[in-house]
Amino acid sequence: MCKSEEQKETVCCPVCGSTLEQEEGGWRCGHEGCGFSAPLMKYGVGIDCGILRQLATDGHTKSMDMTNRDGQPFKGAFVLRDGKVEMLSWVHYISGQCPVCGGNIRRTSKGYRCENALGSHPTCSFMIPGIICNRPIIEQEASDFLHGHRVVLEGFANNEWKMFSSTLVLDENRQVKLESRIATCPHCGGDIHVGIKAFNCANYKREGQSCKFVIWNHIGGHRVTADEAREICELGATQEAIEFYKEDGTVYYKRLALSPEKDRIIMI
Repeated sequence: MCKSEEQKETVCCPVCGSTLEQEEGGWRCGHEGCGFSAPLMKYGVGIDCGILRQLATDGHTKSMDMTNRDGQPFKGAFVLRDGKVEMLSWVHYISGQCPVCGGNIRRTSKGYRCENALGSHPTCSFMIPGIICNRPIIEQEASDFLHGHRVVLEGFANNEWKMFSSTLVLDENRQVKLESRIATCPHCGGDIHVGIKAFNCANYKREGQSCKFVIWNHIGGHRVTADEAREICELGATQEAIEFYKEDGTVYYKRLALSPEKDRIIMI
């Protein structure tokens, strides 16, 4: 039996309507010919009176937070099927919302798709492909993008298998694409692009007046982000102090900034 704070509360079997009995191992129907039973815990969710009532009334529960055997979270629902409590679906949502409609994002076989882009009558078309330019997009990278972080991703390859780095952005059609340009060069006015080893000016090969401005990807044990490189180029310095490391492991904090001549990076 399920107890409320003031009195015992009768819970009916979702199969035959008889009274359910709560035992040490779970719920069991008291009717001899029914045989319905349910555990007290399933996929990290306690099977309580409310869930049993939903099953009796609707045949299924609403979507809820669950965990698999490895402790990984996912969204699922319970359904009454052949007299047993089973999971309706194994839906894995990732952190972050759709930048187009605000819906939740599901991990699918093709990548990361807005839940409103699924079904027979979709109202959204947003998705992050699972593979872009021969490179898998892992869940953390997709989540970073959804949270507005422009992260430099390495390991892309073109049709000739030439490797390159880039970032994910949303284009004018609200589709995910690669974009290597992150800012305007503060020294010559050219475009700053993401490179394999550094953020480089597109005019570095210009004949007669090449631009040598560069922001190295790794400085003092810190991986410079695309947002930090953009802040340096557009604002003159990073907004926040960054944690750096000396060769002996000593930690220190500095901001990265442009030199007075705007031709190199200094610490301030």
